[in-house]
Amino acid sequence: MVHAYVVGSPQQVIEKILYQHELFGHSRFLLQMSVGSISHKKLMKSIELFATVVAPEVKKALSAVA
Repeated sequence: MVHAYVVGSPQQVIEKILYQHELFGHSRFLLQMSVGSISHKKLMKSIELFATVVAPEVKKALSAVA
């Protein structure tokens, strides 16, 4: 079963996105973050980690497969 939630360390998020790609073969990933449940500072850190760690690693892993 695949859950829609993407939470955890950057490595856990990378693994979940790649696992979903294995299952569905999707070419796009849409991430929506809640802006009311965490502090602005934590939200900005999450965005930063996604942009600088998660996205590059996912792209790298998928380009190695192609």
